[in-house]
Amino acid sequence: MKKLKTYQIFNESIDHNESDQTLNESRFLEFRKVLSCLKDLSLDFEDNSCHCEIFPKDDIQLNIVSLKSRGHLGSIRQPFYLEIDIDRRIIAQDEKRTGFGPFPEWFIERCREIESYMESEGFETKPSVRYGTDWENFETIDELSVVIGLIYKIKLEFISI
Repeated sequence: MKKLKTYQIFNESIDHNESDQTLNESRFLEFRKVLSCLKDLSLDFEDNSCHCEIFPKDDIQLNIVSLKSRGHLGSIRQPFYLEIDIDRRIIAQDEKRTGFGPFPEWFIERCREIESYMESEGFETKPSVRYGTDWENFETIDELSVVIGLIYKIKLEFISI
């Protein structure tokens, strides 16, 4: 019986695919680290009875975000955000009880710390406020310091730069 010799065809494409897969895996691990730090940074909200929800929630959604950040999956919209349910007890009410005053300073400072961390990781932060049924978008965290009214949620959306 004759022995067959094997040859590797398209060597460059195989190496490219392997390096691309390694890059995707490393980006996935970077995002996992970012999510872990984001959870740690949002503990102050949880300690003050403001429930937080970070999206992506699982590894599958996280993998989609990491692939999207590398320019793949262009047609899929995968948001990356932190949503904070507001416990009205943290916001001082005015005397007439017609609305709620501004956020406490610790709340704004924690949002700024999150914004600063996410910027260092390559993300721009876009805050939004949810009133009864409407959302209002803002350009910076500093604009949150003057927001008053019946606020239900704050959303910090992170957009890859």
